[in-house]
Amino acid sequence: MDIASVQRDENNFDFLRFFAASAVVIGHCYWLSGQGEVEPVRLFTGSMDTADIAVNLFFVMSGFLIAASWINSRSTLDFAAKRALRIFPALAVSTLLTTFVVGPLATGLSLGEYMLNSQTVRYLSNMALITQFHLPGVFADNPFPNTVNGSVWTLPYEVLMYTTLLLLGLFKLFGRIAVLLVPLALILIHFHLAPNLGLESDILRKTTRLGMFFFLGSALYLYRLSIPWNWKVALTLLALTLLSARTELWFYFHVLTLPYLTIYLAHLKIFRLSRFGRYGDFSYGIYIYSFPLQQLLMYWLSPRLPLPAFMVLSLTVSIIIAAVSWHLIESPSLQLKRFIPSKGRRISEARLNPAP
Repeated sequence: MDIASVQRDENNFDFLRFFAASAVVIGHCYWLSGQGEVEPVRLFTGSMDTADIAVNLFFVMSGFLIAASWINSRSTLDFAAKRALRIFPALAVSTLLTTFVVGPLATGLSLGEYMLNSQTVRYLSNMALITQFHLPGVFADNPFPNTVNGSVWTLPYEVLMYTTLLLLGLFKLFGRIAVLLVPLALILIHFHLAPNLGLESDILRKTTRLGMFFFLGSALYLYRLSIPWNWKVALTLLALTLLSARTELWFYFHVLTLPYLTIYLAHLKIFRLSRFGRYGDFSYGIYIYSFPLQQLLMYWLSPRLPLPAFMVLSLTVSIIIAAVSWHLIESPSLQLKRFIPSKGRRISEARLNPAP
């Protein structure tokens, strides 16, 4: 299996991102309809549901591709600007639409009370990665009440990973040894130090969890030419994960197997999947727009909306909105990267060769 290249027409990353974003939508359907306790993947694993695993999948792919982006960027400014152009324009539009369109449609307050409420203003801080879940009086009577966009919490952690990788690179620490030490340290903290020393907190738990997957993805990029990529290893790792379901070992195996399985599937030669993104990359739009759309559907149609219909409607509307966002917001924003000056620290000065 050839994974030397990360060119989008030579791999299945576009498909996997779309799949992961769609899985987040489907997983959220259970919780937003008040049926989270019977979500099938959660029942199978005993701990994580479909959306949780899909987010982990996103972070593995991000770690792999962002490592490639860092090494191949013209400068640190080039790297940082490309990341900002991918994250912030669509996030800003999503936040504004949620605040000034979805909110007024679904609030129990008068329009004047809603607009003048301080929480309405605070919600706009989502555009600066300061996570706010609530708008005044919005979705108060939904099966999953008060939460307007429960997906955006991962974005500050995503940017934190970008920043950490950037700093490692600037200090010439983003090498094959360091890129292994970082996820190993996060694994140690997540599974042992934090629980045993009483250091557990929601922020630390999320940072270590998502950081493990991100930097294991980065490690796989740097070691991609020295790792055996074959179906026997993939099936063995998949079997270990499935057989450990509903045991204390499941998440350990999940952390250690998901990165390999993700990158293996991303480079598996499957007919036409490498061309999946030829009409655009809708995954980010699906991810950031779907939750408020799903809540709005529940607000209007619950309890008359059966779960299967809710899934189909949620995914269909999310894909349509994401496609519009890609063509009107995201793709034009990404075109701005050609205006980024190449001045600054050249990444090529510290370019890494893959492990032999």
